[in-house]
Amino acid sequence: MLLVISMEEGGDNLSALSVPLTEAMVLLSQGSGFKDGAIVLTITPLLLTMSVIALVASLGRRFGTSLRGLTSGLLFWELMNAFFAHAVNVELVDSIGLLLAKTAVVFLIGYAIAAVPQSAFIRERRDWLAQHISMPVRKTLVIGTVLGLLLLTCYLVAGAAAVVYWIVDNQTAIVKLYALSGMQTGSRILTTISALAWLPNLVVWAVSWLFGAGFSIGDLASFSLWSGQGSSLPALPLFGMLPSAVETDWIRITLLCVPLAVSFIAGMVVMLFNKGFRFRFKGADDDRDAKRVALRFAYPAGAFCISCAVVSLCASALFSISNGALGTKHLARVGVDVIASARKVGQPTAVGLFSSWLLMLVVMFLYFGTRLAVRRFREGKSGKSVSNSEEDNRESTGVARTVVSSINNKEEQGDNNLSTDTTGSGISLP
Repeated sequence: MLLVISMEEGGDNLSALSVPLTEAMVLLSQGSGFKDGAIVLTITPLLLTMSVIALVASLGRRFGTSLRGLTSGLLFWELMNAFFAHAVNVELVDSIGLLLAKTAVVFLIGYAIAAVPQSAFIRERRDWLAQHISMPVRKTLVIGTVLGLLLLTCYLVAGAAAVVYWIVDNQTAIVKLYALSGMQTGSRILTTISALAWLPNLVVWAVSWLFGAGFSIGDLASFSLWSGQGSSLPALPLFGMLPSAVETDWIRITLLCVPLAVSFIAGMVVMLFNKGFRFRFKGADDDRDAKRVALRFAYPAGAFCISCAVVSLCASALFSISNGALGTKHLARVGVDVIASARKVGQPTAVGLFSSWLLMLVVMFLYFGTRLAVRRFREGKSGKSVSNSEEDNRESTGVARTVVSSINNKEEQGDNNLSTDTTGSGISLP
């Protein structure tokens, strides 16, 4: 890039600065910014950060992982970055101790990605958990963590789509800023490719913008769904793609409802599908089944709490590392308000998840309540018919007894009359 810019724009041979610039960018990708006069750059290019972590993980998989490999690799990594810190021709913002701490964190994350899946220690801990923690609890922990990461991924995809829309919608402004800077075609292309290193930062800011919190470029400009102006910004081509306000009310409402709708749909899928909690009411006939189903609602509630915690913590971390500075005064703080943005992401996620949980709970009560009411109605109706038949039997029995008693009385009266007539006739028998 420096060679092409030198050839097209003239002036000094900028390619001589390629090695110091590379060293400074390696340190910047690990969170250690630099300054040169009035220029201060502390916005970490997250795409380069992910590339460095992927490099460390790839080396770990290639050469194997062990405690000795971890120690020697970390030592070499720290010495390399300390050499870069003393070789750059710009002033570093962080002290050497803080710089080494940040680079150590990056190396440990990459090494852990390579080592953890193959670690015997992790397998032993997994077996221990399988023996001491019940299957439903383990399933709840896994579903809650995976669901939280999946929701966060969906939000980042929505942010990436918003960035693509910004680029397409504002390409005229980007081209105009390039023309004002006097760059030729080759310089424009390579500068654009270099700016892609900060593309994940823009995606994270777009998530905050989509959900209502917005972001700011220092004290010079702020961007949200309701406002967007960048007239006071420096003439950097990257600033030409920043969004304007959304004028249509229903579009703003739709964008604000994205985390609520996505989390609600995800919660319903987790509760109904076979790989989730698989709630089924059909075939539950008695009160014991109703109690068993009701107790099962504790597991998705726990999973949703874990998901909300994962989304909130990861979103807060992403918002924090995406921020930085471009200067010392008006551009000293570029990015999002971490607390406000995390709240705009976490609250609708929690509302959506627990709305799906509450809906399923209401459906359960309606289902078993209807079955109980129908069963009580049938029992009451059958009890009334039984009581009517018993009363009819008693009445018929009483009539029969009356008839039998009257017949017996008549027979007794006939026998008495016959004995009287026989004794009073005056006939003497031989």
